[in-house]
Amino acid sequence: MWLHKILIFLFTLIIVNKEKFNKKFGEFVYKKRSELGMTQSKLASLIGNNAQNISRLERGEVSPTLYWLTLLAKAFEVKLSELIKEFEVFN
Repeated sequence: MWLHKILIFLFTLIIVNKEKFNKKFGEFVYKKRSELGMTQSKLASLIGNNAQNISRLERGEVSPTLYWLTLLAKAFEVKLSELIKEFEVFN
């Protein structure tokens, strides 16, 4: 079931306007991070990255890879399928 959701998510990345997707996903990451009381630096350290890349992700300048999604799900303490479910790309 989770593989089906991931495949739909990845297929959506191809179809949906990339800039719109990046912006919406960035807003989602910002909101989730803020809800958890994390700074960009804290999130970056949890996923083995740097605050500059988190900032770029939140501003919609970069697309999340499946690897990033897995790390973000772990940092937000949710399953990958839950992360994808929470982020509804079609809204």
